[in-house]
Amino acid sequence: MIALALALLLFAADPKQALPLIQRGLLDLQQGKLTEAQSTLEQAAKLDPANPYVWTSLAETYLRLKRPQQAQEAAQKAEGAGNGNPVVAHALAMFYSKTGEFGRAAQFEEQFAASNGADAGALDRAAGLYLNAGDAAKALPLAREAARAHPSAAAEDTLGRALVAAGQPDEGRKHLAEAWKQQNSSAEIAFDYVQLLLHDQDFTEAAAVLEQALRSNPKNAQLTLALGVARYGQRRFEEAIAAFLNTIAIDPRIEQPYVFLGRMLDQAGAHLAAIKKVDEVWAAANPKNAAAQLQLAKTILASGGGQDQVEPLLRRAIVLDSRNWEAHYQLGLLLSKKHAYREAAEELTSSIKLNPKDPLPHYHLARVYDRLGMPGRAREEREIHQRLTSPTGGGMSNVAPQ
Repeated sequence: MIALALALLLFAADPKQALPLIQRGLLDLQQGKLTEAQSTLEQAAKLDPANPYVWTSLAETYLRLKRPQQAQEAAQKAEGAGNGNPVVAHALAMFYSKTGEFGRAAQFEEQFAASNGADAGALDRAAGLYLNAGDAAKALPLAREAARAHPSAAAEDTLGRALVAAGQPDEGRKHLAEAWKQQNSSAEIAFDYVQLLLHDQDFTEAAAVLEQALRSNPKNAQLTLALGVARYGQRRFEEAIAAFLNTIAIDPRIEQPYVFLGRMLDQAGAHLAAIKKVDEVWAAANPKNAAAQLQLAKTILASGGGQDQVEPLLRRAIVLDSRNWEAHYQLGLLLSKKHAYREAAEELTSSIKLNPKDPLPHYHLARVYDRLGMPGRAREEREIHQRLTSPTGGGMSNVAPQ
């Protein structure tokens, strides 16, 4: 955007001699000298307040300085001064895409795409911005036109995504596959295709695409995570665990691999020590994250750790997120083992209120009621457990633990 603005300024009428200031401000902005850019561009704006380029440049400067209100005000002045100028529209599209206002960004990029000076990717970008805004109806015709007028892997990818978003997944899959065929080294195109494959539970094809894409993008955390999901769907747990651990090694801030590993602790085998290590780091780095505390508690239990280590973690998880049914469930089990049956019953009941369709809390609550000498309530919970684990019960498990 900065280079384009500099070029255009050479041809812009500048009766108030603001051009040198704008050029200097743009160079400062390009070099990351934000304070200097702000000062120079503000001077230029006083000299030539009707110049839309100074306002788009100031909008970008304020945005980088983390002054969103001033950035928005400058962008609005650029809109007024631009008066339909397609280059200003393009600059505003980039600005609003950075602020997350994708609908406005799409409108300006569509305006730019309709101009004589638009580049070949403008229609595709406008369609993509409409997709980001959740407006598939406006995205689809632009995506179709982009794929027709300027064929490319990127245009095929956008058209595929637009078709899926518009409720035409079969046709969308064809275009996503074609985009992947044309450019199978692209992480973005691979991920777009794989998202649909995973949604369709075509885990084998998804894994094949991801393995190919990772040859060109071995450190891409998103693709590595998706490979773990595909392997999990294939029930190839050893490979899934390895992929999730690799995802954490690439980017430990992503939460999903920890959650998936928590579902596979009974399959961890030789990986259990490595899982425990990453969970300890995650929990320590995120003391206010309930999921991190719960995950570490579960891993310690799976590793044979003591109750004195686990109980504080579970209680902390509940304090952080009282609506986490599994934290209540795990604490209920722990308290039951300690023979603290009344408190165990409270925790298991809380778990059931939050997640009534899981049969296991009902099973364990029945056992606790037996210990409390409450056979009527125990019978009720066993009946619910039986109903949930029947073939038509819709429960999450059909086997009660021994």
